[in-house]
Amino acid sequence: MTSYRTTASILRLRIGPGTDQAIIGRLPQGTLLDVLQGPVRGWVRARANLRDGNLTGWVSADHIETVAAISQLDEPRWLPIARNEIGVREFAGPQHNPRIVEYHRATSLRASADETAWCSSFVNWCMLKANIVGTDHAGARSWANWGVPLAAPRVGCVAVFKRHVPGNPGVGHVAFFLERIGGRIHLLGGNQRNSVSITNLPAADLIGYRWKA
Repeated sequence: MTSYRTTASILRLRIGPGTDQAIIGRLPQGTLLDVLQGPVRGWVRARANLRDGNLTGWVSADHIETVAAISQLDEPRWLPIARNEIGVREFAGPQHNPRIVEYHRATSLRASADETAWCSSFVNWCMLKANIVGTDHAGARSWANWGVPLAAPRVGCVAVFKRHVPGNPGVGHVAFFLERIGGRIHLLGGNQRNSVSITNLPAADLIGYRWKA
């Protein structure tokens, strides 16, 4: 079966094919789907694979794309761990998502707020769950010296990026590499639109790819 994923920042899952149908779920970008039926008037019936289980309904075919088949043997063991967290997001208001606080415990900073930048905490947590030593550091650029460098990316490798923040040139972003399409690198990571999701960044901002030693 061909695998698909959502491309919209939030894609509504409906009980039937059409915008007049009731919404039964909201899928974050990068949610993996199994298409079961369609298209019907531009809609497909799909099963969304979410962290807390599966949800089946209809989504617009304009906002999904195929995912290149990847052998499970080619995946590093931390990548399925990361994928299972897709959909975890920051809580609005004064409350903090305890799952993100748990990610923070994988670094020496041990932040207690989900507003604290957590991309490195997420990568460290995934490595910890895979019984691999990470950086123990909350800074994204700490990963620029982790493991060994790669001349070319591998699916699931750690990708480190610079960010353009005036007055703070040392900040960055870290996530897991999925694929490169044109000048954009597609990533699975945390603190991407305040959630664990799939997004893409300019290849021009890449610092480097890393792999466990």
